[in-house]
Amino acid sequence: MLLVSFSTDRTSPKRPGMAVGDSVYDLSSKYGSISRFLATHPDGWTESSLPLASVPKFDRGAVQLGPPVDDSSSIYLVGANYKKHAEEAGLDIPQTPVIFQKPVTALVGPTDPIVIPPISTQMDFEGELAIVIGRVARRVSAEQAKLHIAGLTIVNDVTARDLQWVDLGKHRIVDWLSSKALDKSTPVGPGIASRSAVADPHRLKLKTRLNEDLMQDSDTSLMVFSIWVLIEFLSLRVTLRPGDLLSTGPPVGVGGFRKIFLKQGDRVRVEIEGIGLIDNPVTAE
Repeated sequence: MLLVSFSTDRTSPKRPGMAVGDSVYDLSSKYGSISRFLATHPDGWTESSLPLASVPKFDRGAVQLGPPVDDSSSIYLVGANYKKHAEEAGLDIPQTPVIFQKPVTALVGPTDPIVIPPISTQMDFEGELAIVIGRVARRVSAEQAKLHIAGLTIVNDVTARDLQWVDLGKHRIVDWLSSKALDKSTPVGPGIASRSAVADPHRLKLKTRLNEDLMQDSDTSLMVFSIWVLIEFLSLRVTLRPGDLLSTGPPVGVGGFRKIFLKQGDRVRVEIEGIGLIDNPVTAE
């Protein structure tokens, strides 16, 4: 059972729904947005806690799923949050979390194409677990953090490796905008799993396949900074709101540091147990 954003055709606005088995229930008359639903169910949800019998229902194959994020939500991501990923990237293990943001224009749905723009020839995949905020979080401790998570989802933080670094004299800095925020580059989904359906978000298997090749095969127990520490760190700096998303970084196995980059006709699948699968073709703009 997943909270989703869906439409009945490509031109209609997205609306919140609940995917249960082969059906998607339209929740838009009860909750005007994903954020409103999460604020109403900050501790998660079950089928019995939802008004499914009183709302329209569609066959899952008859609707299009978008990223389960409102246009007004903030999307935060974490860099180098797995030791072996930092090592494969040639980076030191961070001493504090490294946080950056994406605009919603970078996001696509769980089966939509990943678009390679003309300015990059080195687009790389990064399968990640993301958490979704249910309660406003401002200056919360790591011990309080779990009270602010409503659900979990999957992010493929596609990155333009050839646009990632900028030299400033003797120094080199990351160009987060050019490498991480490109239009229609970042799949999210397939929906948001209730926090109550996942016993421990730090004990989930994550696998990413490029075509038929298994590239990432890890689990979320290997994070440098736990989800609770990340929420504490971030909420000391910004106010997190219901519907905001925090992606927790990729495990080892991304392609770019092996000179494996996405190309027209590829397919990338990211799967996390307890949440599901996103399966995206790759196309060139």
